[in-house]
Amino acid sequence: MIELIENERTIELTSRMISKGREPHSVIICGEKGLGKRTIARYLAAQLLCENGGGTPCGTCRNCRLVEKNEHPDVITAVSSETGNYKVDDIRTIVSDAYISPSEGRYKIYMIPDIDRSPQTSVQLQNILLKTIEEPPASSVLILTARSKEIFLETIISRTVHLNAAEVSHANAMAYLIRHGKDRQLAEEAVRRCGGNIGRALFYTEDEEERASAEAALSCCRALAAHDEYILLKTLSDSGTKKNSFLTLTGYMTRIIDDAVKLRTGAGDEFMYSREVCRALGNTYSLKRLADIYDALTDHSGRAAANCLVQTLHNSLAATLAEI
Repeated sequence: MIELIENERTIELTSRMISKGREPHSVIICGEKGLGKRTIARYLAAQLLCENGGGTPCGTCRNCRLVEKNEHPDVITAVSSETGNYKVDDIRTIVSDAYISPSEGRYKIYMIPDIDRSPQTSVQLQNILLKTIEEPPASSVLILTARSKEIFLETIISRTVHLNAAEVSHANAMAYLIRHGKDRQLAEEAVRRCGGNIGRALFYTEDEEERASAEAALSCCRALAAHDEYILLKTLSDSGTKKNSFLTLTGYMTRIIDDAVKLRTGAGDEFMYSREVCRALGNTYSLKRLADIYDALTDHSGRAAANCLVQTLHNSLAATLAEI
């Protein structure tokens, strides 16, 4: 059976809709990377295709088993390029194919993951999909995922069902990693740095570069607390010029700042990223200035996602943070 882990409430809405014969034909699933948007999308596909038809997948019928194994012929996932961009012609093909009857199930389900990673063509893609969303074929369902629904056109938002993927508790994230054979010490470190984002925590335990980015973020925040602009800029520059590396680094930095705010307000917990660095940040900056740092990191992450030159962003971010 597809494992949701604390996201059961997310799919209660679609479960009720299906049980009442009001199946959704267009769904947006939002949440940051690693929170299980694709898992929720697969669970929704099982809800729609399960032979029981009651909104709760049985997990044992042929359709449920095929969906779980990613082998169902009526569940089609669009494939993007390595940079995350989708070809306009591929999306047009989905729109045309949506009018062809399913092979086995009641519906043909089309998944377009991470549509926000295709910023240059996102609006064009949505306009191509709009007619299918406004007047969906009776036997087709479209599922889009993105970090935030802010990237979607109002005409799309008003015609779709919205679901949000959420972080799980730190304890459940830790238990999941241990259950999947991860070393306890590394699992605890992963949860400290990734929180209840199971996908990211799992990747953290398996990828050395990810762990290096997390360490670099800690060094940057330690330099921030010490007002050491040289070390801050050097650490940023040493992280490389790839967009994804910059986004990963700033993502970890925002998590540290968030923990620093929690510690300063007395809301910290045992799974803090680094109590030592968060305490140093809290002693150096007011809550207002910590919020300014968070906003600067978010702003520069957005600029990186929009394909600004990363080397320029290193200099800009270091200068901006030094002035706070």
